[in-house]
Amino acid sequence: MIESVRQFAWRHWRSFSQGRPGKRFQERYRRRQERGHGQWDVRRALYLSLGLLIVAVSAVGGLLPGPGWGTAIIGFALIAGEFLPAARLLDWAELQLRHYWQFVRDIWGHSWAGKVLVVTVTLFVVAVLAYTVYALFFAG
Repeated sequence: MIESVRQFAWRHWRSFSQGRPGKRFQERYRRRQERGHGQWDVRRALYLSLGLLIVAVSAVGGLLPGPGWGTAIIGFALIAGEFLPAARLLDWAELQLRHYWQFVRDIWGHSWAGKVLVVTVTLFVVAVLAYTVYALFFAG
């Protein structure tokens, strides 16, 4: 049973990862809709509910150390399989992250000053986020 679930997940991951960047979530949405059993069947409601639950729990967990944002992405992906605007949003976000990552890699690769800049900006962003969480939850 576990091996068949693993094979199922691996097959779907390969199909998803081979999709075109910026279109893979929409392609997944269309594949799921083609296999669907109507506009609002039980599976669709289950996927949407599970996705929303995972995102909500991850929103709280994302403030704490741990896999909060990683699980939120899984929740958003479940929602995107059933809701086209969410699929479009995730495709757009993927393209933006790819551009950002390429920008960071270009800066990192130029010199030691680029490395210092990337590390400094990252530490600054983490500090601002930590202070924001502190101010929201612990400052009175």
